[in-house]
Amino acid sequence: MDKVLLVHKLSPEWQRGKLNGLGGKLEPGEGGLDCIVREVREESGLSTEKDAWVRLGNLASDDWSVDVFALVYTGNSNDARSLEKEKVEWFAVQKLPANVIDNLPWLVAFAIDKLKSEKLETFSVRYK
Repeated sequence: MDKVLLVHKLSPEWQRGKLNGLGGKLEPGEGGLDCIVREVREESGLSTEKDAWVRLGNLASDDWSVDVFALVYTGNSNDARSLEKEKVEWFAVQKLPANVIDNLPWLVAFAIDKLKSEKLETFSVRYK
């Protein structure tokens, strides 16, 4: 758990030039786990199983809601490749670049703690 796969964002505009976790919008009839498995495959080519993912929690405001998931990828890190316009890249969790999305450092730290201990509860963060 010393590296994290991030995506160089081109959109939405407020994320342009920043790094964020992989993921995206739900398709009709799709649940959160199905969405993360699909998005990771589409963005990086990595095939993952739904039962390998751990739900970390939820970020929300009046206008949006995001479920956050994590998993330990046990394959070769070279398996990840950029498949869309946005490039994916592995980064050391102890040296995240300055241009990550603001909440990403604590989300990565929380993910590592949660993946190490099932005793840790999920989070719920509400933005104003």
